[in-house]
Amino acid sequence: MMNLKILYLLATLALLAPLINGRAVDLDQDNSLSASSTGPRTTSRPNFVKITSQPPPQVTQIRGSTVELECEVMGSPTPFVQWVHGSGQTADWDDVSMNIISESSPTTMARVVSRLVLDHSSRAAESTYTCIGRSGGQIAVASTTVFHVDSPRSNFSDILKPGVHHVFMHLKPARVTLHYRALFEYMGSTVILPCKAVGRPVPDITWKNEEGNVISSVQDPRFRTLPTGELIISDLRWADMGSYTCVAKNAISKDEAETFLYPIRPN
Repeated sequence: MMNLKILYLLATLALLAPLINGRAVDLDQDNSLSASSTGPRTTSRPNFVKITSQPPPQVTQIRGSTVELECEVMGSPTPFVQWVHGSGQTADWDDVSMNIISESSPTTMARVVSRLVLDHSSRAAESTYTCIGRSGGQIAVASTTVFHVDSPRSNFSDILKPGVHHVFMHLKPARVTLHYRALFEYMGSTVILPCKAVGRPVPDITWKNEEGNVISSVQDPRFRTLPTGELIISDLRWADMGSYTCVAKNAISKDEAETFLYPIRPN
């Protein structure tokens, strides 16, 4: 398991190397994060933001069906991630805060995954949705054009009785819309791992550790889960390094998202 953790860390740092003004990010022997260059080593934290996984440039949506757009943003400090409609309005109809992480977090570095679930049919022929990542005064954007097309009347809809069809139309599967894919945070700090989800009925959210056990404050008072889905870890320690899985579940389905947490020794 430790070898897998080290490989994951090295892969993440490899992604960072070309992003931070030409400087490579090194992990010191004492587990601290610094930026190396041809000059003396410094410990100042670099600020950057980059979309590391873009949504497709074009998508076709059959009216009445669901389309999902996913965007991954890496940055330091924690990126503020949001989806907006072509008109500039927030694209999250049910909950405008579902795909937003506050930029005020002191997080050293994070990879944020934001998913936009489009189950609202548009009357327009096409719509544009833009993923925006902001961090340290910088911005990164990626847009998708969704083409809305009609489809022939579904035979399945014809078979269902009107009352039954009405009931199914109001049910939506559980889907995680926001989480960290990776988080680098200072030891001794309080960590907040977000997990936002959509669905109808509203999904219940639980967190599991690497062993697959549900995390609770009864086992360790440093860990607690908020009603809104966030996992809070107080007094972060080296032993807390590992993967944490958010589980969103409702009466229709279950969805999971994993966060890799890496504690860093502050200088």
